[in-house]
Amino acid sequence: MTKGILKVVEGDATNPQTTNEKEVVIIPHVCNNQGGWGAGFVLALSRKFKDPEEIYKAYCHNNENLLGRVCYAKMSNFLVVANMIAQKGTGIKDGIIPLKYKALVQAMDTVAGFVDHVKKQVKNPVVIHCPKFGSDLAGGDWNFILELIRELWLEKGIDVVVYEWVG
Repeated sequence: MTKGILKVVEGDATNPQTTNEKEVVIIPHVCNNQGGWGAGFVLALSRKFKDPEEIYKAYCHNNENLLGRVCYAKMSNFLVVANMIAQKGTGIKDGIIPLKYKALVQAMDTVAGFVDHVKKQVKNPVVIHCPKFGSDLAGGDWNFILELIRELWLEKGIDVVVYEWVG
């Protein structure tokens, strides 16, 4: 299997930089398990789209044991937001970060399966375009998360574009 290609670019992950109009874009990001949506990358998502927030809040309201799960918001035939629930609560408390790596691995693996499924359905290129998820407000170590991206996505042949926000 061919390994995926990693690209790191400056920009906004809600505005994927792609030159192929047939490319299916998956935008995964980290959410908490409490239905809270009000800080970080989700604010940029909400400025551009309303559905990811509504779908995520309804999913949290109707489900339990959310850590490690993913809920998807289809914006078009070529754009899907993947809400990866890998954060227990919000904010660092007593030195404990809200990001839960086990849940992140589960969610990222689920996204990999989703990408594989979409590739089989549409025969178009499917590329992950994402912010540096899990490393800001969630408190995770970006270098470790990057290793997870390599292992869970790139090793499975999934191309990934990581956006570094410059604002």
